Amino acid sequence: MKNAVAILLCAVIGLASAADEYKLRTAEDLQTVRKECGETSKVTEALVAKYKTFEYPDDEITRNYIQCIFHKFDLFDDTKGFKIDNLVAQLGQGKEDKAALKADVEKCADKNEQKSSANAWAYRGFKCFLGKNLPLVQAAVQKN
Repeated sequence: MKNAVAILLCAVIGLASAADEYKLRTAEDLQTVRKECGETSKVTEALVAKYKTFEYPDDEITRNYIQCIFHKFDLFDDTKGFKIDNLVAQLGQGKEDKAALKADVEKCADKNEQKSSANAWAYRGFKCFLGKNLPLVQAAVQKN
């Protein structure tokens, strides 16, 4: 009986751990989320054209759009900020050494000392990381 309880406990802990693991998103997932967030954030066609060239102006619509994508990809929490391990997992797909990537993500994932709104916080980190790693972001967007 003790063994059965121990085995059941291990199984439950294993399932809980598995549930906490980050699920990598695909390019198809990104397309779906972009559409959803574009609609909820009321992104205009003019802004979509800018986003396609990796130009993200600092306006309310764009900040809401970025925040929405980060939420749906489980990369950002409005009170805790950036989920660094999830960002590294998502952007570091196929890379063996993720230490440099993690260091770059950590440089951009501030603790919101400025007390900015959540959408400004998410946008600021996104722009910082985009500035440091545009080729990596472009490659991650194109993966299937």
